[in-house]
Amino acid sequence: MIAFLRGEVAFTGSGYTVLDVHGVGYHVQMPDGALTSLVQGDSVQVFTHLQVREDGMSLYGFLSAVERDWFGLLIRVTGVGPKGALQILSHTQFETFVSAVLAQDSEALCRLPGIGKKTAQRLILELRDKVTQIHSVGTPLQTASEGGRLSVGREQSTLTWQIVEALVSLGYNESQATDVVRRVETDKGLDNLEAGLRACLQQLAKPVYLT
Repeated sequence: MIAFLRGEVAFTGSGYTVLDVHGVGYHVQMPDGALTSLVQGDSVQVFTHLQVREDGMSLYGFLSAVERDWFGLLIRVTGVGPKGALQILSHTQFETFVSAVLAQDSEALCRLPGIGKKTAQRLILELRDKVTQIHSVGTPLQTASEGGRLSVGREQSTLTWQIVEALVSLGYNESQATDVVRRVETDKGLDNLEAGLRACLQQLAKPVYLT
């Protein structure tokens, strides 16, 4: 299993890049958004997923471990596959996609390239529980940015704690998760886990304008 590659961007093509790692060129398929950020000659680290099939091997790359892990979940959904998973990651923000799954919004998912009604329903059915799955109290959670254990003050309610932990498990750092949960709780209130998590993801998906 190749977990990541660190090397120089040799060149990029339609849907892929070639990384020069100590003189060996690796052909890596990537989402469009990741490819547009790569500059020839730059040194980069790419988190990878290696798929081995009877007719060959394919290497898929992502700029974050969270995105790589979600790719792994998507390709397990019936009817999606690697090509469909890359299309999803290329044409929607992560937060928007998760919000659509939580809201069971099949119409929004059908707007993605290559996603029909049946596939949208499968995405909701097979991913909804994975999105809302909460680690048990006291379970160490490793975040991409901190690599530390989640710690939430005792004054926070159980529901608030669960939403913060869910966001951390999706790749957000604890400070960012706590801040958005408090804002949503103040503005709208928190009725239940699913609705609260969806509201927080919608807030996180909003663009930030600098003045």
